[in-house]
Amino acid sequence: MVLITFWPSLFGEFVFWDDDLLVFDNPVVWAISPWTIWKIFTMYDPELYIPFTFFSYQINYAISGVDPFVYHLTNALLHSINALLVIGISYYLSGKNKVAAIAAGLLFAVHPLHTEAVSWISARKDVLSTMFFLLSYYVFLRYRESENRRTYIFSILFFLFALFSKVVVVTLPVILLITDWYKEGRIKLSRIKDLIPFVALSFIFGIIAIVGKPGQIGTSSPLEGVLMAIKSSAFYLGKLILPTRLAVIYPYDLAISISTPDILVSAVVVVLLFALSVLLIKKTRLPLFALLFFLITLAPTFINYRKGFGAADIYFASDRYAYIPSIGLIILFAILCSVLVNKYKQVVIGLLSVIIALFAYLSFQQSKVWAGSESLFTHALSLYPSAQAAHNNLGTVYYRNGALDKAEHHYSEAIEIRPLASTYSNLATLYRRKNDLNKSLTLYQKALEVNPSEYDAFFGMGILFAQAGEFERAEFAYKQAIEVDADNKAKTYLNLGGLYAQFNRYEDAIDQYQLAININPFYANAYYNMGSAYQKLNRKNEAIAAFNNALRYNPDLEPARNKLKGLL
Repeated sequence: MVLITFWPSLFGEFVFWDDDLLVFDNPVVWAISPWTIWKIFTMYDPELYIPFTFFSYQINYAISGVDPFVYHLTNALLHSINALLVIGISYYLSGKNKVAAIAAGLLFAVHPLHTEAVSWISARKDVLSTMFFLLSYYVFLRYRESENRRTYIFSILFFLFALFSKVVVVTLPVILLITDWYKEGRIKLSRIKDLIPFVALSFIFGIIAIVGKPGQIGTSSPLEGVLMAIKSSAFYLGKLILPTRLAVIYPYDLAISISTPDILVSAVVVVLLFALSVLLIKKTRLPLFALLFFLITLAPTFINYRKGFGAADIYFASDRYAYIPSIGLIILFAILCSVLVNKYKQVVIGLLSVIIALFAYLSFQQSKVWAGSESLFTHALSLYPSAQAAHNNLGTVYYRNGALDKAEHHYSEAIEIRPLASTYSNLATLYRRKNDLNKSLTLYQKALEVNPSEYDAFFGMGILFAQAGEFERAEFAYKQAIEVDADNKAKTYLNLGGLYAQFNRYEDAIDQYQLAININPFYANAYYNMGSAYQKLNRKNEAIAAFNNALRYNPDLEPARNKLKGLL
């Protein structure tokens, strides 16, 4: 069912929304080697610690290279496993009610709010971490019944795997605690002791997560964080019931204040639901358990609403953030249906069938949106015309496709909404491509006025000055780019080497290419340029070795093949 529901996304492209950063432009996934394994366990993405997710990409790359089909298929298969695990967990939480378990699994499998997690290759961290989260949860429920210590150890191990996939699952110990309360009505001290290893792991990985997100944490005031948490919680609750108008981003342009109508309404909804759940507690603990499950698992995402330089852009939600939290409310609905099915069997089964079919259809349609970058950002703008990031990214899509006038339009629209340094840099690069070098330089300088540490501006100015033959200014710009952005050093070393080669400083050029290769051992272009420099210095054997390495890491690099033939 999952493969049919998300069929359009299986044949989708990589999208320019982190897929380049995490997969097809990321050298750590291009091989499984001691170097790449060490890298994935010692790096962020750049904000999240996700070594197991990177390892899954490495496996995909080993199978299919940069063919996106295998990556999409893997996401869909992981989602299928998650749906089966939801069935297993629902079975135990519902008192081993098969109707509730199957209904919960089907609803989870086809819910449109999960389309982003399934269809977006970069959301692998969400479906993978959820699989291990649910495995740990399910095995722990089994342990509670059997008291088998081996089962308990497996539950801890799966939790560790979940944390290595994405740290957002740190709330599992709290979920296990409230599950004990839900099933037994109280929490025994002996059972709390079982949670100590889970709490310890959550603490360790929580520290790791904080190290990766200092910028976001520093720009969020407590009151603002609470209000946006309320806003996003109410939003997800609404989309779980009526999953329409879903988009890749949800910009927020209003004042973050309790007096803002939509925040006030959101607060009223959340408070009323919580109050109702508490009032029902003497009859059933299920509603409060489901609501707590939802809010607790959603809590780690509450700091993620500010994005961009200076955290200027505010996005109050991302569909994938509701992937785990939705489970509690889906189980609540499924158990309610299982209770009603005894009295109104045909009506309940008919209603469930209609809902599942409707959700599957909406997911099928939404997965078409994720089939490519242009459709993704065009759809977002159709719903949220003020989405600065959507304009900027759509401009980049058109720029890469050579539609420069369309790209210029969307970059200009993005600047009109919010003049960010990154967009000025993108527009400057476009004018450089149009050979309007004066306008390009002016825009790069404007980008640096907005953000004095804007890497793309320094890097672009380096190219600009190199084209103009201004060695010193180009060298200075590249060195500034190296200083402000460690993540792009390999790329900048390559260009700085090219600058030295342009002015016949081949030894210096080779040093820069080697620095690039030290960062990225699979950098075919660096090997090619190094080979060309060695050739200029009449160092034939070293040139041959460099060209061979270039072809080893990029067999389609024909200039390297042609130069190698000339040397042999």
